[in-house]
Amino acid sequence: MIDIQLVYKYIIIFLYSALTTYWATPILIQKLAKHGFVRPDKYKRHGGTFITMAGISMLVGILVSLSLSQILLTKQDLGQLFIFYFIVIVYALYGMSDDMFGGPDGVSVISKRYDKIIVVLLLSFPIASLLHDTNLNIFSHTFEMGLLFSLLLAPIYIMVVANLINLHAGYNGIVTGNSWIILLAIGIKSIMRDGLTPIIILLPVFGALTGFIKYNLYPAKAHDGNVGAFLVGGAIGAALLALNLELFGIFILIPHIINFCMDTWTLVIQKKEDVRFGTLRPDNTIQAPPTMKYKSLKFLIVSWFRLTEKQATICLWAITAVFCIAGILIL
Repeated sequence: MIDIQLVYKYIIIFLYSALTTYWATPILIQKLAKHGFVRPDKYKRHGGTFITMAGISMLVGILVSLSLSQILLTKQDLGQLFIFYFIVIVYALYGMSDDMFGGPDGVSVISKRYDKIIVVLLLSFPIASLLHDTNLNIFSHTFEMGLLFSLLLAPIYIMVVANLINLHAGYNGIVTGNSWIILLAIGIKSIMRDGLTPIIILLPVFGALTGFIKYNLYPAKAHDGNVGAFLVGGAIGAALLALNLELFGIFILIPHIINFCMDTWTLVIQKKEDVRFGTLRPDNTIQAPPTMKYKSLKFLIVSWFRLTEKQATICLWAITAVFCIAGILIL
């Protein structure tokens, strides 16, 4: 039987985050524009631009939701929620450092900064207190991993997921749209298996993403930046661990994993010089750089079909949605 009071609390926590983010984003856009956080939009004609680092508004929404949730939740629920979002905030700050001190045009320099990777892994250790199972199940065999899983594999899992989310980007709304679909799938799967109670950890970040996504859809007024991508990526990785859905997470992230493998093959193994943007044809469809057709899904799909940025984004969302639906039904 559904606990109506619990549903009411969850809706309120979601709305705290969604409405705060929705309200804060336009204000933040003005502030960021004033201070020069503006980037050219390569897939818009006539000098289109967007505001970068606007994902900070999602962090604001989450923090407000956490603060106000204290009047609704028990101390035990609050403790788990604050531990979870400590990790999410660490990843948001990680992404913000790349936005502010990274390479040109906001390019992440994570691969060149191993010190930051070590710091983030260390600050991910609190995920150990949220884990319900430290077993590793492989082909019907169960291996008890104990501290090796809690203090090494789990933080690495979060790091990998966050980077997968951040890498699968490039068009308006790809990161936010895919992340919204993935978080929804995680919530549905968790409810089907364990009921409503565990999904509380998803509500602040899902609310923040819901409040922000309007500003990031084509034609985007604002870009989430590395701060937004790592915030939601860290939340997805941590949620999959906390809800004991690691294998489900690997399955629904197959498009992101393929995208990572394509990037690695092109830039690391073939050692091709990176070209980050395609060009626009007269009909506003995107032409992928000739050497980068197999670098990423976003370039592959516009190489196969003549697609505008909006159409390509919808296709990439659809691919993610197919794997999410399949994961819910078969795993």
